[in-house]
Amino acid sequence: MNFPKLALCLGTVIASAAVSAPVHAQEGAAGGMFSRDNNISVLERARPEYGGNGFQNGAFIFQPQLTLGLEHDDNVFATAANEESDTILSAAAALDVTTTWSRHSLDANFGVTQREYQDFSDESTFDWQAGVSGRLDVVRGTYFEAGISFADETEPRTSAGASGQAAEPVEYSTYNAFLGATREYGRWRANAQVDFTPIDYEDTTLFGGAPLDVDFRDHESLVYAVRGDYAVSPDTSVFVRAAVNNREYDLAPPVVVEQRDSSGYTVDLGADFDIRGTARGEVAVGYTEQDYDSASFDSESGLSINAAVEWFPTQLTTLGLSATREIRESAVDVASGTFDTSVVASVDHELRRDTVVSAAVYWSESSFNGLDRTDQRTGFNAGVTYLVNANVGLRADYSYEEQDSGGSAGIRDFKRNVFGVRLVLRP
Repeated sequence: MNFPKLALCLGTVIASAAVSAPVHAQEGAAGGMFSRDNNISVLERARPEYGGNGFQNGAFIFQPQLTLGLEHDDNVFATAANEESDTILSAAAALDVTTTWSRHSLDANFGVTQREYQDFSDESTFDWQAGVSGRLDVVRGTYFEAGISFADETEPRTSAGASGQAAEPVEYSTYNAFLGATREYGRWRANAQVDFTPIDYEDTTLFGGAPLDVDFRDHESLVYAVRGDYAVSPDTSVFVRAAVNNREYDLAPPVVVEQRDSSGYTVDLGADFDIRGTARGEVAVGYTEQDYDSASFDSESGLSINAAVEWFPTQLTTLGLSATREIRESAVDVASGTFDTSVVASVDHELRRDTVVSAAVYWSESSFNGLDRTDQRTGFNAGVTYLVNANVGLRADYSYEEQDSGGSAGIRDFKRNVFGVRLVLRP
């Protein structure tokens, strides 16, 4: 963990926010021109008669949950041929803790997930994550937010890297620390935030026993972002946003093939809105660029998109549409990064107070910089959730995913079907 660098970046944000925020109270605090609570989606809607609200002890609300699952995967290793199927048992325990303070807030969460494969025991995984975040209200319209989270997780077999050839799934550990400051005044709002995220991948082996070294992927990312909003009305605002990043890898040549350190930025314009009974969301379009230290890699640049919109044709139906386009790190050592584009459309409908049906379709494309390879994925998932009573819920779902990897360096194509049922227990 690079604590000196983390402390430096957090201190920078604190100093800049302190300079920009007057010490006397001002108008325009949260709940005014930037309140965004006019609509509630089908999945967010409170159903007190079916529980799920946890229990309260003093100023703290505890929301524990236990999920037991059973699923069948017809292509466990995401291969083009000789597909192997398996049945997976899973158990996930989670706890969320929130406060009911009138000023300031504190949130904490913890979760563990165990997945047991019946035929391919080496595929079994244990993942966990934990985090805490909070908000400090300084004066009306001025507040700080900070948080830190940790996770040990497993990369899916559908990853763009070498996980399809690994004898066991690739595991990694990461943490994220952030600090932000926000100042609201009348129709104006300004925000500054810094994020620091390192990630460390664990080595594994290939089928046949040869070692698979993935240390070349270990890196850390530092992002500074600022944003300014102007409220056109109490339910709509426009904004301009800028973010700069620095990505540093742990290993450099000759230990690895190429130096993949880089720096970049994104600048975009957008609007966020929450029109009662109609729609809510945020749409931003701009320009992004990433410059690489190695002369072997060309700079990557182009259109950036970050959009998520929900439409409410009735109180019982929520339609969603999201789209992103951004430059990400590559899981392949000879590619500097990928330019990723994705689109997701979804629908949630409340058949009855205790029954919700959901469906989504998605498309994505990853173009590799420095490598003749483009991965396209399409998918679909559908499910139904039934709330049995105040403490028990059932969900059944089906998902389909297909990949087409093109170019001279394209890897496996695959198709995958997963059927699952889950039992959710909450106080």
